[in-house]
Amino acid sequence: MAYEYVKDDLMGYPFNSKYPPNYDKNGGLYHGYRNNTEETFLYDFAVQRYDLRFSYKGKTYHFLSCEDHAALCDETFSKEITRFKDGNDVLENFLIEGNRLFDLISVIEDAEPM
Repeated sequence: MAYEYVKDDLMGYPFNSKYPPNYDKNGGLYHGYRNNTEETFLYDFAVQRYDLRFSYKGKTYHFLSCEDHAALCDETFSKEITRFKDGNDVLENFLIEGNRLFDLISVIEDAEPM
């Protein structure tokens, strides 16, 4: 089951329709996103449903991405702490120091799909 914001482009490849890539501006290296971090959050996690690990101000966060939800979880990805509707819901509603995760993408220290 694909999330409602995941659409297919003219070639049949999935993309994030809420936060679409811009191949004209950014090229294809990071699936149309500006850099590896943006690609990791907006494509790998939100579209491809890879699990996610990232660091911000020295603290590491772990997110599990399932077919029907996403969740903040422990470091072994075995215990869900907070559930979200999907990857974009995490980006829009998970707050760190009062800031949406989406607004912090440009200052994330380290991010990797798992």
